[in-house]
Amino acid sequence: MAEKIKIVLPDTGPLITLAHANALEVLLAFDAEQVRLVITDMVEFEATRHRRTHEDAQRIANFVEKHAGRIVIEKTAFGQMAISAARLYERYAESQQLREFYSASNMLAPAPLAPNSGELSINGYVTELIGQPPGPPCLIIAEDDFFLRSTPGALPGNAHIISTATLLAKLEELNPKLKARDILDAAKHYKGRDPNRAEVDSPAAKVKAGSSWRETVNATNLTTKLTKKADLRKKDSRRPA
Repeated sequence: MAEKIKIVLPDTGPLITLAHANALEVLLAFDAEQVRLVITDMVEFEATRHRRTHEDAQRIANFVEKHAGRIVIEKTAFGQMAISAARLYERYAESQQLREFYSASNMLAPAPLAPNSGELSINGYVTELIGQPPGPPCLIIAEDDFFLRSTPGALPGNAHIISTATLLAKLEELNPKLKARDILDAAKHYKGRDPNRAEVDSPAAKVKAGSSWRETVNATNLTTKLTKKADLRKKDSRRPA
């Protein structure tokens, strides 16, 4: 029998998609008694750093704060270094005095945040969990090719990869009231950013019996708020312009 996943890690892309669709509650589908819901420090930083000016970032920050007992922000070695570097770069970009100091001291200017920083923090966290191979199965919800198109062996063997679109589609199978396409379309209509709709559901490669996640989901309880939002969207669409 396939081993149930024990940790769920959403990447930055899925958080943004669900925030755009006002559907972050999807992440609460997983049974809290069976599964830890973890957001790495770097992903949390990337997803919420512009909350003062971006409504979607504020939605994510509010969601994480509201469910602080359910969602764990996990510090990672990579994340701590990358966040410090990103904050230094921001100070450098904003401060003429700091730039002059760097120039006068013949110091190299700080570099901007590296691409795939959130993904690297997740990869590092999952790798650290291995301890005694293959480690607890972890479900990584992703939209970036870093996870979805990685070559075999490039990711930790305990990582089960699923795309946002596939997760939503399979949750809809469990509860037809949740409309996967409506959520993805709502995310696209928010600011024109079309979520990655790739279909990926790849069990952990080095978990002997394979890994599964469906048994850890309670889709009926999940959709109480989401279906109400869907009903409101339908009503709004019927109103004359």
